[in-house]
Amino acid sequence: MLWPMIITFVVALIPIVVTPGTSAILTTQYVTLGGRRHGAAVMAGTTTGHFLHASFAAVGLSTLVMASATAFALVRYVGAAYLIGLGVYLLVTSRSTAMDKSVRGPLPALHKIYGQAVAGNVFNPKAALVYLTLPAQVVHGGQSIFVAAFVLATVHSIMMTSWLAMWTQILSSATKRLSIRRMTRGISRAGGLLLIALGVRTAVASH
Repeated sequence: MLWPMIITFVVALIPIVVTPGTSAILTTQYVTLGGRRHGAAVMAGTTTGHFLHASFAAVGLSTLVMASATAFALVRYVGAAYLIGLGVYLLVTSRSTAMDKSVRGPLPALHKIYGQAVAGNVFNPKAALVYLTLPAQVVHGGQSIFVAAFVLATVHSIMMTSWLAMWTQILSSATKRLSIRRMTRGISRAGGLLLIALGVRTAVASH
């Protein structure tokens, strides 16, 4: 029966899902600027990242990375550099996002937003740790770690997509009532600073 496994995953994932991270920041940034389609691209990229982590865990790559101090450090620093770079990008572009749509440069294409969400998830060593540890806690006897990893990815994706969809709806409604010029500028700056902070924290975190 998969229900005990699913319930365990749901309980463990609740604090992870509701804590603001890269996916929430990207959703906030692009929904306020481009609308729901751009938020959907972030959700799709996040879901892809979940299943990539499940695949890595199932074939043992996550175990190898976590067991090797060098490999873990490499993933951690690459992820930190990506987050800091993305945060700097949001800060640099925050000035232009405050301008009217008629004079503001084009948003990134949907496939690029999707790629940002995938990379933000895959290069997160804490996400790798989740997929390494949680399946191992629920597998007993002859159960498959492969099945457990992909059940985790499915549950994680459903929960995260639901959370981001609700956040997308809130943002879409807010942009209709508030000054989009002021709101998007503040969101870009706050999101950029938060991504930089997440990157720095990732870089200095201990194994």
